[in-house]
Amino acid sequence: MPEGLRPPAGVQRVDARVWVVSEPEPVRMDPESFDPEADRGGVKGCRLSELGRYLLHPGPVEIRKRLIGCEVHPARRAPARWWQRVQAGLRRSAPRKQADVILSGLRLKVPAMDDPDLELHLRRLVDELRGYDPFVKKIARLKTERLAHLIGICEDIGGGYSYLKLQGSLEEKMRYLTAHVGREVRVTLHRAHLSEGLFDLRGFPPAAFNPSNAFRLVNYTRGGEPAACVLNALGSVDFRLADPSALRYLSLLEHTLTANPDLQRALTGCFFGKARAVRLFFNKALEVDYAKAGLPALYRSIFRPADLGDGGRNLIKPVLNFGQTAVSLSYLPATDTGEEKLLTQISILHDLRALDPLRKSLPNVYAEISRRAFSLEAGRFYLLDSITGATHGQ
Repeated sequence: MPEGLRPPAGVQRVDARVWVVSEPEPVRMDPESFDPEADRGGVKGCRLSELGRYLLHPGPVEIRKRLIGCEVHPARRAPARWWQRVQAGLRRSAPRKQADVILSGLRLKVPAMDDPDLELHLRRLVDELRGYDPFVKKIARLKTERLAHLIGICEDIGGGYSYLKLQGSLEEKMRYLTAHVGREVRVTLHRAHLSEGLFDLRGFPPAAFNPSNAFRLVNYTRGGEPAACVLNALGSVDFRLADPSALRYLSLLEHTLTANPDLQRALTGCFFGKARAVRLFFNKALEVDYAKAGLPALYRSIFRPADLGDGGRNLIKPVLNFGQTAVSLSYLPATDTGEEKLLTQISILHDLRALDPLRKSLPNVYAEISRRAFSLEAGRFYLLDSITGATHGQ
């Protein structure tokens, strides 16, 4: 774990809500003191939580996945390759033979138990059964001279699958697969920010979160372009942000936590022993069609349907389908049974500009919703809906 994420010795953890980032404020600081290439000018700073630092950090993170099998890619014999190239006119390689997939039949999971001796005993029994897994026998029959490479297959939380790049020679890969199939293995991700709007939260140790800890993040310009970095306790650069625009996700998450108690409870539970965080996703491609469904709870709680009338409801429903943004948190609640029940809390935010058609036709509706909106650099938003769904893991 990065040193900056460790709570200082002697610091008492407090049972407070999870937070991400504070609002940026002007600070009296010479940017050249931490970046010789910085432009002269104003600097804005804000406080960054341990979770916020984790989301922005450019370094690798380690997670665990369950190894359940492998893909076997056969090697092509030299005469076959030569004849295929002749047939293809030396213009392109012939398609490879489709890889074989070998999956383990050992899917038994031992849940965490209050009795450590009983848990250890059951795990030993599972290890004894490994020798009877057909997967092990199939791997032992493989001939390395007939193989191009082997790729591991992992089962993700929620029942999805992903590949695992194996290291070493073919013999070493075969030994690794035989020894670890059916078990959780360590997987290294390049960073927590996997792709646009998608963050993996499994690399953050829940017990490490201390709401009282904070880091300093500063925004400035470098060569006329926006720049940002996180400073350490000595005031020097801890790390730079390759893409300062990623800060918009943290600001959006912070405001959503304030606006939605459901999300706040779910995320706080992930760092205080009630659940385990899996991933965070910011998405604008939603499929919630309020033109066909009823009014969301927000509008029903503020305005009685009878007061709006059919005309008012028909005016509101279509505009709710435009300007949506979802903040989705996927997490695993703590259970005694070992069953993996993946929950996703979806906070649907709505751009206030989508309600412009209601300014004159329904001024009271617009005024009340506008009062509930919060401001970001991208505009003003309000919490339109809060949805929680469940997926049972395999």
